[in-house]
Order: sequence, then C-alpha cells, then structure tokens
Amino acid sequence: MASHRIRLPGIDLFSQSKVWQTLRCIRNREHAVMRFNSYQILLLILLISADFNHVRIGSAEDKPTVKAEESADEIDPSLKVKLSSPRETLKTFFGAFKPGGDPKNAALTLNLSEIPINVRSTVGIHDAFQLKEVIDRMVYVQYYQVPDDSESKTPFRLSQITTKLTGADEDDAALIEIAPDKDGYWRFTDDTVKVIGDLYQRWKNRPTVEGTIRAKAPTWTPFWFRQLFPQRLTNQHFLLADYQWICLFALIVIGFFLDRLTRFTFSRLARGWLRFFDKDNETTIQSKIFRPMGLLAQGYVWYEGTKLLGLPDFALSLLLVALQIFTVIAAIWTCFLLIDVGRHYLFRKARKTPSKFDDLLVQLLSKSLKVFVVCVGVLTAAQAFGLPIAGLLGGMGIGGAAIALASKDTFSNIFGSFTVLADRPFEVGDWVITNHVEGTVEAVGFRSTRIRTFYNSLITLPNSLLTTTSVDNMGARRYRRINTLLGVQYNTTPEQIDAFCEGIRELIRRHPYTRKDYYHVYFNQFSDSSLNILLYCFLECPDWAIELRERHRLFNDILRLAQKLRVEFAFPTRTLHLFNHSNDPLPEESALPDPAQSGQRIGAEIAGPLQGVQDRPGPVSFSGPSNF
Repeated sequence: MASHRIRLPGIDLFSQSKVWQTLRCIRNREHAVMRFNSYQILLLILLISADFNHVRIGSAEDKPTVKAEESADEIDPSLKVKLSSPRETLKTFFGAFKPGGDPKNAALTLNLSEIPINVRSTVGIHDAFQLKEVIDRMVYVQYYQVPDDSESKTPFRLSQITTKLTGADEDDAALIEIAPDKDGYWRFTDDTVKVIGDLYQRWKNRPTVEGTIRAKAPTWTPFWFRQLFPQRLTNQHFLLADYQWICLFALIVIGFFLDRLTRFTFSRLARGWLRFFDKDNETTIQSKIFRPMGLLAQGYVWYEGTKLLGLPDFALSLLLVALQIFTVIAAIWTCFLLIDVGRHYLFRKARKTPSKFDDLLVQLLSKSLKVFVVCVGVLTAAQAFGLPIAGLLGGMGIGGAAIALASKDTFSNIFGSFTVLADRPFEVGDWVITNHVEGTVEAVGFRSTRIRTFYNSLITLPNSLLTTTSVDNMGARRYRRINTLLGVQYNTTPEQIDAFCEGIRELIRRHPYTRKDYYHVYFNQFSDSSLNILLYCFLECPDWAIELRERHRLFNDILRLAQKLRVEFAFPTRTLHLFNHSNDPLPEESALPDPAQSGQRIGAEIAGPLQGVQDRPGPVSFSGPSNF
C-alpha cells in the first residue's frame, strides 16, 4: 500500500472524540515528543540503562558482602543437600542434563553473583550447557575421585582428576573450580563463570571423551539456537560470532516489519468492524493510531529474540533492560489506547440511558484504569532495574499511612466523589444551589466538582463539602412552578372576573407545556389598588430556556384574553374627589330601616338557597380543553 490513509465507515462520536484527537497527535509535528520514532526512543533508553547498569555493577563491586540471588530461603530444600560438597555439586550438575532432568538445577550450581540479576536465568542455563560441553571434552568424571567433605574449605579444581591433560589444557582444567560461596553452598566459582565463554571457544571443536553422554539443549535457549547454525558461523569476529551479527540485524528488521504489519492488520480490522456496525457515516482513520500496538509487538519480539542470541553478559543485561522499559512504555501506551476506545464505546451506551451519572462513572473508571496501568508499568520497570519490588511495596505501605495523614483533605475529597456517584444528588448539566454556589454542573472529578455560574465563571467545589452540605437540585425538577397574582381594576364586574379566570384555565389546558392535572386560577385577594387573581400552575420543561419561552407564551395569551374580555389590569393609583361645598348639595344618606337585616337579605339573594353539608361541591376537577 502506498498510503496508510484508510476510509472507514465509522461513527461521528469516534471521529470527534478525545481519543481520536489524542491519537492523531502522533502525526502532528508540532508535538516534539511524537517526533521520536521507535529506534530513537530505544537509543535514549539504552543510554539511561547503560548508566544505571554501570552504577549498579560498580556498587555491587564495592559491596562484596551482597548475597547471591539464590539465597538459602529461595533454594529448593533438596538442593541444599545436593550442593553440600564438590561431589554432590557435580552430581547435581550432570544429573540436570540427563533425561528428565531440569537445566535450572545446573544453573544453580554456578555462582552467578557477578552476573546482572535480570539476565541470570538466561545466562545461567546457557553457561551451564557450555561448561558441560567443555568438561565432556576434558575428562570423564568419576565421582569417587571428587572430594565429598562438606566441612572442608579447600576449593576443588577439575585439574585434580585430569591426568591426561598437560600444558595449556591442564591450565584450562585448573580454571574450572568448585568452592563454597557466602551461603556455604559448593558452586562453580564466579571466576570460573567468567571464563566459560573463552573455554568453550577453545574446546568446542575437540571430540568428547569416551563415555560421556551428550546433553540435548532445551528448545528456545541460546545454546539450542546456536546449534541451528553451521559451525563456520559460530566463529567470533568483532566481539560477536557471525551468526549473532546476522541474527541481530535480522531481529531488527523483523521488529520493524512486525510493527508495520500489526498497524496494518488492526487498521483493516477496524475498517471491517466499523463497516459492519455502522454503514451510515464516513470516518477517516490512519493506521498510525495503532502505532502503540505495533511498538508493543516490536518490543516484545526484540526482547524475546535478544535472549536467544547468547550475547555477552553486560551487553545482554543492557539490551534487556532497555527493551523491557521500551516494551513497558509501549504496553502502557497501548493500554491507554484501549482504555480510551473502551471509554468512548461505554459513552455511547451511557448516552442512551436517562441518567448522566453513567458518563461520570465511565470517566472515573477510565482514569482509575490508567492510574493502575501506570503503577503496574512502574513496578515492572523497577523490576527491570533490579530494584526490590517487595521492598518498594512495603515502603509504599508504610509511607502510605504518613501520606494519608498528610493528605487527609485530598482523600476526603476522593471518598466524597464516590459518595456523589453512589447517592447521585445531581447530574452533569443540572442547575444546583449549594454552599452559596449556584450554577450548572459541568464535571465531577476525583477531587472536586466544577460548576459554571450564570455569570459564566467556573467554581471548583471540593467533593468533601458535598457530603456535609445540602444540595438544592433545581435541574431535577420535573415541573417549573408559576405562582403570581394578576391585578385587575376595581371597576371589573364579577362576570368579567369569572370569564377571565375560566379563560385562563382553558389556556392552561390547551398549552403544550403546562401540567394538566393540577392548576389553580381564582379571584384571591382585595388589594389596595387592584382585585388580585391567583395564577398557580406548572410548566413541564427540561431546562430554564424552555421555561422562559413557555412562560412568555402563556403570559402573552393571558394579555390577549384580557383584551378580548375588556379586562383592565390595575396599577397603584390614587383618586382625589374635589367637591365645592358652597354650590353642590351634600349627598343624601341612604335610609336603611334595619342595616343588619338588609345586609342579610341581600347576601341571601346573592348566595341562593341555604345548603347543607350534603350540598357542598365536590373536589376540584381538572377537565380537559373545551371543544371549540
């Protein structure tokens, strides 16, 4: 393919999502970090790990009392007996190469205290096989010839039982020495381990001694890998054997090829997945967004392949540390990509639910997973540098208590966020009033909740306060109340008031956003300058903007109704009546023979016949709109 751009039918959410924007930054040359390609990152890690290995090895030499990796507590109890003397050590060593034997037992007979910790498992088995090949070409070991005194401190040299070797060959046999280590176990000394490679180069072409049993190297080990190549390619030139140079170059090429193949494969799978699940939208996706997956595959192949090459101990340790850190970084990057993709997939599911707190839960879950991935990556990187993980975890436990005491407010905010998620007092987008703060909830994080006020400022409210204060969630209202008084003039007739009130009720019944099962419109009060009509109803609307619009529509309709019925709205007024007492006669007083009886008679006429309890009107019913 000439281009890595692939047109994929996809989803708008993915193309507009944060993960899409983040992944596309890989190709943005304005971001300097993204300009590093894989081999530049690896070179930087190599320099850092080389310096660290130099410091670590130097410190190990300054402290010769440091114990070997296989301490007495870590060794199999049965091996404690088998490493009790030179004879038992040789029995354990040769027994590991017999059918059914474990090559790891042969590696335990070597003193690997001078070998970097991260390569001891690989180097130990490789050196044990090389040492076995050298001894098989020097002498056929008779166990009775080897001392069996566990209390002795005198080292045993292979030259003590090699009677047929002379000159330089005898000197080589003298280099193979077994002595008690710092733990009291008899092992091939560290000086012997250092010369195993040179001895093998000098003795590999010689025939084996009669009676020896040729050991078969286990698969996927450096010794097994070397046997796959012709003898002429095992000759050493420029610090490494010919086959090692060839395989090293081939491994680099395979890593870059696998990087490209992985990205291409995942991009094609993404195209097929999106085409199958969404055929309506078009999304442009580049294969570079899958680069972390390609780097992960590349780093893993380089790491496993390097262990097969049988490189020198220091070079192998340096490369493995660098490749392990490189692989850890690629793995963290890949996990971040997968978490982001999963987060946006869950966002799509959460948006189909009525609750917006599902969105917050997805966001908090993704952040927690990323923090967990980083912690695992840091611990893995620490293991690559040989740092004691158990000590680190123990230190984290002890220091965690002190940090928790010093960060009490921070942890209370974190627990407050979980309380908010559990209780769900509000959702994103709700209008809330709490702790003298009023506004719209924008986001809920681990430590705080961000609220956008109505004058467009952003207030950060610690989550711990939300667990101890009251929250008035205005956004959770199903209905928005209208409670107001309509003041009409005192010259309004009772008939006009009745018609006006009934007309407003009809408007409420016909309005699309009003609550139809509960409303009140009644003549309610005699005010100083008006007759007050109570308007008490509710609007069923999701937000404030719709509430304002529908309130506007309802009030405008009330004004039109008042104009049709010739009802005038009152406003505070004061009327002055001026009389000229010199010219105008005084008004005549009404002559009521009995004021009390007159009032009762007129009231009875207005109210109608006397009604008992059984004649009372029933509950107020809210009927539907009239058929006009």
